[in-house]
Amino acid sequence: MLPAMSRVLALALVIAAGGCSGCGNGSKSPADQAKTAPSGDEKITVPGAKGAVEGAQQTGAPAGGIGDASDPRFHLKAEEGSITVDKAEAKAGAEATAALKLAPATGYHVATDYPIKILLEAPPGVKLAKTELSAGGRNKDQGDASTLSEQSLAFAIKATAEKAGSYEIKGVFKFGICEKESCHPKKQPITITVAAN
Repeated sequence: MLPAMSRVLALALVIAAGGCSGCGNGSKSPADQAKTAPSGDEKITVPGAKGAVEGAQQTGAPAGGIGDASDPRFHLKAEEGSITVDKAEAKAGAEATAALKLAPATGYHVATDYPIKILLEAPPGVKLAKTELSAGGRNKDQGDASTLSEQSLAFAIKATAEKAGSYEIKGVFKFGICEKESCHPKKQPITITVAAN
């Protein structure tokens, strides 16, 4: 009887210590796998879609972001749509406007309920009317967008160059793009060229 109790106690200690039959061969518990799973398959909820997965909150992505902007897993794919950024041109000292447009491909649409943001950083000699533009979210607020619909998203980015020359404004464009059953968060690096003459 005592040897049987010893085996039960030893087994309980192994389980409490996180032991498993596959330990030592590189296997991970489901919780550990979730922590290290690639985040390229993150999805956000499509209202009314069955089986849709909540994105960053459930995948352990850092709050306020969906990954590094240089991570190609979060960039818009050609089959999902296209982003165009017009050149901003004006005389030195005058405000120039660049249009940024997102056009979803056939079978995709803009997630208007996703918190859409553009974060911008101007080079020396250039002033931005706004360094952060936003739209969308729970209330599908148009915010700073000149166009916000499931078929089109556009922003007018305003900048003023103090002197003549060509300048590059770097930024990050955060948005969601959806298929019928799932949405995918995107974090796309953008460059806006300002030409002042």
